[in-house]
Amino acid sequence: MDKKILNIGCGTTRIPDSIGVDRTFIDGFVDVVHDLNMVPYPFENSSIDEIHMYHVLEHLDEPIKKIEEMHRILKAGGILYIRVPHFSSMGAFTDLTHIRPFGYSSFDIFNNSDYKHYYANVNFKIVHKEIKYFGLYPNGGIYEKYIHRNRCNIFLRPIIRTINFFIKVSPTFFERIWCYWVGGAMEIVINFKKEEDGQ
Repeated sequence: MDKKILNIGCGTTRIPDSIGVDRTFIDGFVDVVHDLNMVPYPFENSSIDEIHMYHVLEHLDEPIKKIEEMHRILKAGGILYIRVPHFSSMGAFTDLTHIRPFGYSSFDIFNNSDYKHYYANVNFKIVHKEIKYFGLYPNGGIYEKYIHRNRCNIFLRPIIRTINFFIKVSPTFFERIWCYWVGGAMEIVINFKKEEDGQ
């Protein structure tokens, strides 16, 4: 059976066989027009296999409610792919449409082992989380193929990979001490899985 995939806040990106959702109709890209600040979204409970939400949450009010809405419409075992600007990114604050930036631990409240979990009404398993120094490289999978190709000078690639390596050694140390020494990181990448029991 084919997956049912949503591309939330798709703009002018098209993931094959996905349903593009945005607040304005764009021919060839947006299939469902909906104000993303308004919940519920026009999808049934547990009806979606996969949701892609790239650089959308920073534009929306009440991000906790939006993530809870993603949980509602995802099937058990479904994956939610998110990218948001890191707080040290220049773009996090220079874009007037951005309401907030994010940090490495911003989404931990959706894991029931986090001490602030009481703020959220749903539980997700975090299957991947990282701070990326440069959003356009390195990328892979659907994101690289349909959203942003790897656009980076070949001579800069080893430097970017080295910085990413040291960020991964200790994301907390990066955020507390040296994120601004390298001009800030561009984004946070996080993938959630809705647990099989739906909790």
